Amino acid sequence: MSGQTLTDRIAAAQYSVTGSAVARAVCKATTHEVMGPKKKHLDYLIQATNETNVNIPQMADTLFERATNSSWVVVFKALVTTHHLMVHGNERFIQYLASRNTLFNLSNFLDKSGSHGYDMSTFIRRYSRYLNEKAFSYRQMAFDFARVKK
Repeated sequence: MSGQTLTDRIAAAQYSVTGSAVARAVCKATTHEVMGPKKKHLDYLIQATNETNVNIPQMADTLFERATNSSWVVVFKALVTTHHLMVHGNERFIQYLASRNTLFNLSNFLDKSGSHGYDMSTFIRRYSRYLNEKAFSYRQMAFDFARVKK
């Protein structure tokens, strides 16, 4: 058993039925399991950013949608996945994020489901601000200094 909740399985099945493999991979990368996104899902999404026929705005919107979840685990995994794609994905992904006025509006995020949710809420608010700033700095400079090969 993979540990996914029934909600996670239903959401992944819905994306499979609609034919959106990218949305399905985002859903599978941002499950309710308390562990990082699986490498195979992150690798698939990185590869998808390099495909010319993949809709980058739809991919980003699916990640933003997952970040509106009430569970800190899902939101955290959506932020981690977005950050991973910003760093390792095709530059078109971060260009799209930089073109948006707002990314994550999580300044009031609070998971009241338990003490761990309260503890992680502060970190999630901080992490979302960091990603917003990273996209904003890319918009200002048109360059990501973290991507420079050393």
